[in-house]
Amino acid sequence: MNKFKEIVENYFKHSIDSYHSCIQNEENRYLFREIGLSHSDVQPEKDSIKILYNDSRSAYYVIEVRLNLRSKQLNLGHYILILNEENQVLDDYLVFI
Repeated sequence: MNKFKEIVENYFKHSIDSYHSCIQNEENRYLFREIGLSHSDVQPEKDSIKILYNDSRSAYYVIEVRLNLRSKQLNLGHYILILNEENQVLDDYLVFI
C-alpha cells in the first residue's frame, strides 16, 4: 500500500472508531430512537477527507473526515470528525436527515 493511501485509511479508521464511541455514549442514544432504528442498523460509509486552512498565512489547519450514515439503500445522515494538525480531536458532529 502506498503511503498516501495508508494515511487516508488511517483517517477513516480513526473517524469510524470515533463514530462508534459517539453512538455508544448514553447521551446520544435518543437519536436512534428518534429515527426508529437501532445503532446496529446504521452503517458508516467512507465519504471524504478535507484539509481546511483558516488563513492562508497560517501554518495551522484542520482535517475534516466525513462518513455517510446508511441503512440498506437509504442515506440517513453523516458523521464528521474534526482533527487538528496533530491528529487531536477538536470536535465531531452526528447529523441525521
